[in-house]
Amino acid sequence: MKVSAVIPTFNRRDYIRRAIDSVLAQTVPVDEVIVVDDGSTDGTVEALETWYGSKIRIIKQKWAGVSGARRRGIGEARGEWIAFLDSDDEWVGTRNADLLDAAARVPADVAWIFGDLRIVTDDRDRTTLFEEFGLRVEESPCVFPDPLSVQYPFQFGMLQGSLIRRNVLADLGCFSEGLRHSEDLLAGFQVACRYRFSAIPKVVGKYFRTSDLAANSTGLRGVHGADYFRSRMLCFELVVKSGRKRPWNLRYASAVQGLCKVLAGDSQLPAGLARQQFRFGGVSAKGLAFFCAAQFGCRGIRMWNKIAGFRRKLRPEEVRVAKEGFQAHIQSGAEPK
Repeated sequence: MKVSAVIPTFNRRDYIRRAIDSVLAQTVPVDEVIVVDDGSTDGTVEALETWYGSKIRIIKQKWAGVSGARRRGIGEARGEWIAFLDSDDEWVGTRNADLLDAAARVPADVAWIFGDLRIVTDDRDRTTLFEEFGLRVEESPCVFPDPLSVQYPFQFGMLQGSLIRRNVLADLGCFSEGLRHSEDLLAGFQVACRYRFSAIPKVVGKYFRTSDLAANSTGLRGVHGADYFRSRMLCFELVVKSGRKRPWNLRYASAVQGLCKVLAGDSQLPAGLARQQFRFGGVSAKGLAFFCAAQFGCRGIRMWNKIAGFRRKLRPEEVRVAKEGFQAHIQSGAEPK
């Protein structure tokens, strides 16, 4: 089984070295290392050529966003399995060996295998994604009866901790929607609606969320932006069309409402967008009230937001704090319950 490591990057000259070094230090080497430079202007390409030479393959392209970079990497890869890595994260030394061992033992309909990630912040690295969000993996590998259970409400199979069949990503057209946020979540749902997922209990990488990365983090900047909600509309639509209507139709409706709020804040609310929340029969009292507010355009949605903000202030403090604490992590693919 051949593995292609794919690292999309944009202006990460000061961080990408730790990512690539961690790939090259694997106890079982990957078959190729592909770096897709998405139009960097900070000398990333020149530095990589000096540091690594022929040890890696650099694909240069004009800026196309993270989705375009991942898509290009899939198209250039020669391996049976794709192993993504963000250019500011890193793998542990046995990552490739552990996931390849699992790949050799899972059924053929398992297209996505993932391990745990250690969360690194400014002051600690004592917890992992599995620990933080309550995923217990008793077997190695563990094949999930319902792959959507590890997509929602939290996306456990994060790209930098995963091994994914290349032909599945290509056949499903993953990363072709041009999303600048939550493109990984959509890919997970696309695969989960057709194939099974598996996990191992081992930590396979480090997931950096340090303050020095915040200013240039696409994930952090895009939280609750338009693509955050567009991606969720696409995700929940896929599930509904696969035959699982409720409660995914209501979640679709909620994502439409979220997109309406974002666009209204920018005075760009398209006529008729609020009506889409009823597309799959996701009718609720809240949805009907929101639709009525949307009939007054951006002004009506802004008034809705003000009323909602006032109501939140009336909630018990512990409820508000708990909700805000959960939402602090949604940039990783999680959804409010």
